[in-house]
Amino acid sequence: MSDTTTKRKIIYLRSWPRGYKLLLRLFIALVIAAVGNVLVSNWFDTPKINNIRRDNNRLEREYDILLDKIHSEEITLSDIKHRDHFVYRPLLGIDTLDIPRVYSDYNDSKYDAFNSMEYGDRIIEGWQSIDRLTRKLYYASLSLDDTQDLAENKEEFSTVIPAIWPIDRTKLKYVSSLYGMRMHPRYGSWRMHEGVDLSAPKGTPVYATGNAVVVRAGWRRGYGYMIELNHGFGYKTRYGHLSKMYVGAGDSVTRGQVIADVGNTGVSSGAHLHYEVRFRDHTVNPIHYFNKDMSPETYIDLMQQLEVSGEK
Repeated sequence: MSDTTTKRKIIYLRSWPRGYKLLLRLFIALVIAAVGNVLVSNWFDTPKINNIRRDNNRLEREYDILLDKIHSEEITLSDIKHRDHFVYRPLLGIDTLDIPRVYSDYNDSKYDAFNSMEYGDRIIEGWQSIDRLTRKLYYASLSLDDTQDLAENKEEFSTVIPAIWPIDRTKLKYVSSLYGMRMHPRYGSWRMHEGVDLSAPKGTPVYATGNAVVVRAGWRRGYGYMIELNHGFGYKTRYGHLSKMYVGAGDSVTRGQVIADVGNTGVSSGAHLHYEVRFRDHTVNPIHYFNKDMSPETYIDLMQQLEVSGEK
């Protein structure tokens, strides 16, 4: 570059107004500061960043502690549920509390609002754990109320629970059908059998299996002549295919009282008693209640009879 050109540039710069020169210097200083800030932020943490990172780490630790506490409470409730199912209820002779879908998870759409949030997956995990815990607490509370009510009224409860055989076992020929799915002897298709069928001669006395009030006594499709008893505490029993009935709706009956005779009415292929036990409007296996009045030898003999008849 010639000296003449250089001199011209110097003269040109010197001819700039003083304000423009200050702006140029300020711009250059800002660029240098920005580049320096980027370099520093990439290689070194500022005190503010350090504080934010420390707070985030503390919150994550506290969140993990919270999830651990929730998990611990879930384990405690699972232990309570186990004792309720296998200690308290068997001791009182009552069935497991049935609340459909109480342990079913909520639809994932409930948590959609958290997906767009920072740490959304952690928040969703926490809410799901809390929701599970809430449902378990709800079940435990109802079950405890149910058990407490029966414990406080155990003397009355012991007289109403269906706890004896509905016919004299010496009159029993065999158990023709158990509770559960079976091939229906008349319809020829697999259907749920909601009771047990006790084969016995026509006219064999049928007993009320616990103190109760008669809520129905008459003809019902499939059952033929049927009696339904309400024992209270959520229990009902049904006696079907009867030939004669000795009680009517509204009558009070006591355990062991003759209420009917075995028959062959309704959809039936031979003289027998169809016997059901219902708890909270759901059928349960009557065999569990026979066990209250059944020796181990009798139970084994019953199972052998079922094997021979092909109904087991």
